[in-house]
Amino acid sequence: MKTSDLLIKELAAIIGMSTDTIRRAARRGEIPSTRVGKAYRFDLRQVRHQMERNAAVFLQWKSAGAPGGASRPRATQNAPDW
Repeated sequence: MKTSDLLIKELAAIIGMSTDTIRRAARRGEIPSTRVGKAYRFDLRQVRHQMERNAAVFLQWKSAGAPGGASRPRATQNAPDW
């Protein structure tokens, strides 16, 4: 299987994302890409590495919780009984 100089369609098929999502991520710099004329080219190893780094940062951020360790009470806890 080819792992470098992948087209958007090829990368989308391999990692299971839409071509629009990949194009948007490349424009934002969220995944590494190379421009050849108007087309994007991707290296699968670099893209996977960057996606793993992004996921690790996201999971650390998500698990951080509220400052002080306490979470906000949910609105349903204080809802009146009808």
